[in-house]
Amino acid sequence: MRVWLICVVLFSLLAVGCSSISTSYDYDPSADFTAYRTYAWIKQPTNISGNARQAQAQDPLVRKRIMNSVDKVLAEKGLRMADDYQLLVVFHTGVQDKVQVTDWGYGYGPYRGWYGGGGVDVYQYQQGTLIIDFVDAESKQLVWRGTAQGVLSQSQPDPEQQQKKIDNVVGKMLKNYPPPGK
Repeated sequence: MRVWLICVVLFSLLAVGCSSISTSYDYDPSADFTAYRTYAWIKQPTNISGNARQAQAQDPLVRKRIMNSVDKVLAEKGLRMADDYQLLVVFHTGVQDKVQVTDWGYGYGPYRGWYGGGGVDVYQYQQGTLIIDFVDAESKQLVWRGTAQGVLSQSQPDPEQQQKKIDNVVGKMLKNYPPPGK
């Protein structure tokens, strides 16, 4: 499998448009989201030893694009990065091989004669996942999680297209942050 290609197109989730992305979110209803005004990124290891495939999946350019996109959306929502942070932010990515099998059944004509049709279609694809977590800095408890999933594009977008696609995915994910008030 071409792991480098997966890394490059990991967040080209918008191959067909934003509607091909499914997003969801969950949150701690006891958290006071109006109190969160500052945040910091949780440091993630950039060097994974012992497994070349995992090391290749840690593409620093894609990581930077995701972080820039999250920073931009959070700034639009009134949050700022600071040393005296109230929220910790981290994201996770993943790729899973999927198979979709469609059984068209068999058609019979009158009197059980062969009518035609039927058969099986097999579609193999890769599904990419992006998860963004917000953790309360004081309690170290997860207070909000957004998830986006979609079929990965097989084409290799240029850096500008990739940033635009990541911006669209992150914007769609964070649309529901902060969650509705009590």
